[in-house]
Amino acid sequence: MYLATGTGAVSGVSSPRPIDYRYKTIVGTDGAISQAPCKTKGGNYFTLTLQLPQIKLTDQTHRKDIEKFMRAYFPATIRTLGCAGSGTR
Repeated sequence: MYLATGTGAVSGVSSPRPIDYRYKTIVGTDGAISQAPCKTKGGNYFTLTLQLPQIKLTDQTHRKDIEKFMRAYFPATIRTLGCAGSGTR
């Protein structure tokens, strides 16, 4: 599985950087994307995109808070889908 990264914007997330995490995750200045294998009616992966358009692109102060949120919220979300053991690196 490939999760795009780059210095521009990816799916509305500016300045994305991959983080060292059990799930494929990028965190940007104004959002994040996490993805894990999870068989649902919609497909074989579950992807969660967090977008915070109210954060200015030059404001780098929220990156750690966004990462902390994704580390808590994403695993809880995939557990509700019955995919709790679906972590990959």
